[in-house]
Amino acid sequence: MINQRFAMLIKVQQQREEKLQAQFVKAQQFYLQSEQKYQGLAGYRTDYILQSQQQGSVGLQSRQYNQFVNFIGKLDQAILQQSKAVQQAQAAAEQRKQSWLVAQKKRKALELLVQRGEHAELIKQAKQEQKNADEYASQQFMRNRLHAEAN
Repeated sequence: MINQRFAMLIKVQQQREEKLQAQFVKAQQFYLQSEQKYQGLAGYRTDYILQSQQQGSVGLQSRQYNQFVNFIGKLDQAILQQSKAVQQAQAAAEQRKQSWLVAQKKRKALELLVQRGEHAELIKQAKQEQKNADEYASQQFMRNRLHAEAN
């Protein structure tokens, strides 16, 4: 039957699909971690500025002010780099999701092909059984007729 011919192909496709799904899940987790890190940096920057403003209200020395500005600059750079990492992680997760969905479609198409083949085989068998039954009935009718004419 068609099912037996395609069973191995479907199994291989299903394994590929599962592998791609696992890659997508891993990429999605990495994206979420990157996003959390970005949010953490942005939150830390805001908190640092607030604390510095509170300290500045009582007065800052020029050296402290320069350290503050330099540190904010470094935080801004880290936030910018993390923002790029988040975008790359999101794009990678989306690409892996699309690959997984394509593999899923291929598997479903193979399964549908098998299902249609099995349906066609059942129809073919039913027609053959009907043909055999009709032929048997016709032969039976002819035997009965010949037997009736002979008597």
